[in-house]
Order: sequence, then structure tokens, then C-alpha cells
Amino acid sequence: MGHSRAYAVFTTTDADEAHARARRLVALLERVQDEVYVDVEVRTVEEARRVAGLLPGADVDRVEVERDPVTGQYVCCALDLDTAGDEEIRAELPLFLSAEVPAPAVGAELVRAVGDGTADIWWRGRWPDDPETDRPGFDKYDGVQLVLHGDQAQIDARTPHHTVFVHVDKWGDLPRARKLAALVDGEVVGDVQIGW
Repeated sequence: MGHSRAYAVFTTTDADEAHARARRLVALLERVQDEVYVDVEVRTVEEARRVAGLLPGADVDRVEVERDPVTGQYVCCALDLDTAGDEEIRAELPLFLSAEVPAPAVGAELVRAVGDGTADIWWRGRWPDDPETDRPGFDKYDGVQLVLHGDQAQIDARTPHHTVFVHVDKWGDLPRARKLAALVDGEVVGDVQIGW
């Protein structure tokens, strides 16, 4: 049980550069899961259509949670972005679109489709064993996360910059995080955070 520990290793206002650094880190994973988790906040009809086109079958949810006034139960968003008109979409904004998609589908085109909202992209995998520190990689914890317009692994507020995180075991393998950061010309920034 437990969560990974996430270390911010690169921050920039250039989304393409953040994505490039994240992809360089993904290439260092010994194994990468076939599917990548993507969660995008869209704030305009145009953003919703662009992102939905790149995340076919994405779950659509309201950013502001809506509850039934009688039962208190969560009310799902029944909006189908493929068939909804612009006014229907506009009435529900802002929205979250989330999906697990094949890893090759998460490229620069998706990063550029994100507007001013936050986005979270997770490449889960396993870091190679580290003979120098005698630390193994862990399938449950390891991976790379790109947060667009945010600086927290558990996104809490929008920022003007983008952050790349490495995720390591639940004990917080700081030496591994530092080595990985150095391999992409980055450095560990700030304190360790709770990951996935």
C-alpha cells in the first residue's frame, strides 16, 4: 500500500520544452505501461473540441462538482462532446476530460491542444535497478508526470508554468530522483510530494 513520491525536476513556461523533457525521462524507464493517463481541464468550446478529438472516448466531467439537492448524490455530466452543440458545451464549462490512451497518442499535438486550463499526463513504468545504491525499480510507483499549468503532483491551483515530475518508491528515493533530473539537465526542485 502507499503512494509514490514525486519530485519536481524541471519547470518552465514553455509547454513544448516541458513535454520534451518528460519524454526524455520516459525513454529512461526500463518498462513503460502501454497506456498513459491524461486529465485535461478545458475552458472554451474550442479547447473542448480540440482535446476531445485527441482523446476519443474520454470521460467528461464538470470541474465544479454538482450534487442532487434531494439525495446529495454526485450528478454525472451526461454531455457527449461528439454530438453536443457549442451552446450545450459552453453551458457546462469548465470541464475535465480524462482518458487512458495508448502511449504513442500522447505527443506534442496534445500538449499544444491544452489551453489555459491544467493538464496532467502520467507515464507509469519501472526505473532500472540502481546498482550504485542497491535500489530496485518498482512497477507500482515509478514513472514520469507532466503537469501543464501547475507545480503540484496533486494539482491544486493553476500556475503560468509547467512542471515535470519523476515518481519513485513510497520511501522517496531522492538519490534516484537527483540522477534522473541531471540526465535531462534538470534538478530536484522543492520538497518531495505525494504521488499516485
